[in-house]
Amino acid sequence: MSFRDLELKHSYTSEKDNILENFYVPVLKEAIDYKRITGYFSSSSFLTAATGLSDFIRNHGHLQFILNVVLSEGDYEQIERGTRSPEEIIESNLICDLTTLEDEFKRNHIRLLGWLIAYGYLEVKIGYIKERWIGNEILHQKIGILADKENNILSFSGSNNESAYGWAYNSEKFKVFFSWEMNNNEFIAQDIEDFNDLWNNQSIKTEVIPFPEAVKQRVISIAEREPIDIDMLLKNIAKSQIRSVHGSNDRQKTWLQSKNNQAFEEEIKAYVAIRLRTYQYEAIDAWFKNGCRGIFEMATGTGKTYTALGALKQLLEREQKLVTIISVPFLHLANQWEQSLHKMGISLPIIHVSSANPKWREKLRTKILDNRLNKEKQFIILTTHDSLSSESFIELMHDMKSPILLVGDEVHGLGAITRLEALLPLYTYRLGLSATPERYFDELGTQELMQYFGRVVYIFDLHRAINEINPDTGETYLTPYEYFPIFVELTYEDMDAYSKLSGQIAILCSKTSRSKSERLKLEQMLRERQDILKNTCTKYPAFANLINALAEDKEIKQTLIYCSPQQIESVQQLIRKHRGIVQHRFTSKEDATRRQEKYCGLTEREYLLDKFSKGDYDVLVAIRCLDEGVDVPATRRAVLMCSSGNPKEYIQRRGRVLRRAPGKEKAIIYDITAVPTTLDGRYASIDTKMLESQLKRLGEFAKDAMNQGYIEREIFKIRQKYSAYGG
Repeated sequence: MSFRDLELKHSYTSEKDNILENFYVPVLKEAIDYKRITGYFSSSSFLTAATGLSDFIRNHGHLQFILNVVLSEGDYEQIERGTRSPEEIIESNLICDLTTLEDEFKRNHIRLLGWLIAYGYLEVKIGYIKERWIGNEILHQKIGILADKENNILSFSGSNNESAYGWAYNSEKFKVFFSWEMNNNEFIAQDIEDFNDLWNNQSIKTEVIPFPEAVKQRVISIAEREPIDIDMLLKNIAKSQIRSVHGSNDRQKTWLQSKNNQAFEEEIKAYVAIRLRTYQYEAIDAWFKNGCRGIFEMATGTGKTYTALGALKQLLEREQKLVTIISVPFLHLANQWEQSLHKMGISLPIIHVSSANPKWREKLRTKILDNRLNKEKQFIILTTHDSLSSESFIELMHDMKSPILLVGDEVHGLGAITRLEALLPLYTYRLGLSATPERYFDELGTQELMQYFGRVVYIFDLHRAINEINPDTGETYLTPYEYFPIFVELTYEDMDAYSKLSGQIAILCSKTSRSKSERLKLEQMLRERQDILKNTCTKYPAFANLINALAEDKEIKQTLIYCSPQQIESVQQLIRKHRGIVQHRFTSKEDATRRQEKYCGLTEREYLLDKFSKGDYDVLVAIRCLDEGVDVPATRRAVLMCSSGNPKEYIQRRGRVLRRAPGKEKAIIYDITAVPTTLDGRYASIDTKMLESQLKRLGEFAKDAMNQGYIEREIFKIRQKYSAYGG
């Protein structure tokens, strides 16, 4: 499309027109160049038009803004005396403004501005009136000039500033001129000339200088420079904006709440262009070279989702007819994937297949029929692993007559015996994603996954993520960490139960082939044995001592505690003994899909994570729902109460707390680890295997930890201790 395909008018007034939806957003979506002279600027204008700005960035658009700066009487006096130059005064004033940004709303706007500057989307120059006459003279011109990829040009001029209020709230009026209409060319040429005169500092009355370099660097340093963080930044701006207008007039409040106007709570879903990193392109290339089949083994926090969507975008360009199935372990992750699809610019119809959408069968049948009739050649199915393996879904997939791509998120979950039937031969293309694709104590399940998806084609492990520098930020991809194991011994009752289960597991594992019921039984017994290590009662005194120490040292802020369902009540009770610690549980019971007014327009989970990131909650007590797909980058300390020897669990949990966050230089992980009792020789036959299972985890944590030497000494001490008892 181009400007000429839009239904544009020559005149707009906010008294009659929705200038945001009918002009600003559609024009930005098609533009590749935007020149703007504005008396007042706020990046809130970008938020109100987030969908348009996202397309503009995806089109590799370029912004040139001339912003007004008001000089005070004292500033002019210093200039006239020659004590300070205008450039010095402007630089000093702007830096002063930046250093006093206590208001979160304003600070987030600066971060958004900094991101646009850092990535080359925005150039800024500063304009001020050369001479003082009566005081408070300002650059008051308001001109906008936009060009699309077909070199169609439009210009507009009128009363509106480049701000949210200018585009959405105020009573504004402006005229628009089009290059494809002959009688408009003179007006457009004049607007371009006026802009160029100012940009090149050739105006008589106004001085225009480059954006001070020191200010530019300060703005960039404040910015969230990772593209993946922009969505959260927009959310924070939106929430702050909503809070800031609580005292506004009814019209403004109505605009914020209006469904027709796609208010802030909808706008924050808007995406910006995601720029893939070199290693992500390497992964995509490896997948295509393997016939569009394979598994990405990538550490948590390194962008598995966007790598997969990058592969999907390339495949969509190659396949005119393609149905994509994205399967996730938990329902709330489907919503996250939908947001990521928008961010990547993949605007295809989406159907959600899950228990939360009871009419999905009817809708999917219609989609399949439309696909067979070539009415809808491309669409996306978002589903869960359980729904993917259901009989009704499998039956409908056999009616599909189109190439199909299956994307398995946390693909190890599809290797369970109850889900293997979901891996249909008719899925043409296959992509698995996981930090831990191998299944614990399930060689057959692992083998089935590898055979179906086509081996691991690319690895970006945690060691690389912690040690390699991200060129966009100058920091490692994940946060460095320190690791402190805390050893507790199992009780005699625990040892008896562990020993009994180990014997039964050994019998099943010795079989060269196992029936479906035997594999299910083995999975169950492995879970039961892990639960013994996780839930031993000897962990509670150690946990209480740790919490006491952290509270006394005032090191409890932004602490995440992983525990099992059996532990959560006891853990919270121990924390409540410290009245100064503000805590909240984070379980599967907290809603992850419905945005509610009482949670400031967020889901309950989003609200909890937001409060945690701001420090309003000192502690989150979480169970398994945080293992896969939920990001908690604000976490500075983690306590692992329910550790076991399962690599999938401890690798996933470690990855959750190592995500980058502003001001986060390192993470600290405390691991309360159960080891065998050393007071009786009757368990010597299983002591060694159990101990090695636990120490294997410690060794994995040690490899990449900042305090590797300390951990190795602790491992040596515990080995010596058990050797003395014949272990």
